[in-house]
Amino acid sequence: MRRRTSLLHVTTSFQSQGIMKLLGARIARLRSGLVEISVPNRRELSQQDGFVHAGVLATLLDTAGGYAVLSLLPRGSRVLAVEFKINFTKPAIGDTVHASAKVRKLGRRLAICELEAKMRERGKWTPCAWGSQTVYCVRQDGGHD
Repeated sequence: MRRRTSLLHVTTSFQSQGIMKLLGARIARLRSGLVEISVPNRRELSQQDGFVHAGVLATLLDTAGGYAVLSLLPRGSRVLAVEFKINFTKPAIGDTVHASAKVRKLGRRLAICELEAKMRERGKWTPCAWGSQTVYCVRQDGGHD
C-alpha cells in the first residue's frame, strides 16, 4: 500500500520565498507530483508591450517545477533547478497568470517536469508558454552526491 505523505513542507517552503510574495503568487493546486501557481496580472509584471514579462513566466514555471518535485520527496529534502527550456507560444495577455508543472520522471538524483503557463482573458484560459525542466533532488534520506 502506498504511504500518503503530507504536503505541508511544500506550502511552508513556498511561503518562505520572497520572490513569490513579491509577485503576489499563491499555490492554486497541490498534489503529489503536480503544482499549479496563480498570480493576478498587474502592470508591474509587464514588459514594454504590456505582455507579462518572460522572466516572470520563467520564474513561475521554475518554481512550480521545483515544488512539483519536492512534493514527491521526503520531508527535509531540497531541490535545485539544473536547467529549463521554455517556448513562448503566444503573448501573455490577461488578468491572471497560471503556471503548472507535472513530474514526468522521478529518479534518484534527477527529475523531469513538464511545464505550462496560461493566461485568463475574458474568462477564457489560453496557453502562452510550454517547456520542460530538469531538477536535482537533494534527498533527506541521503540520495544525492
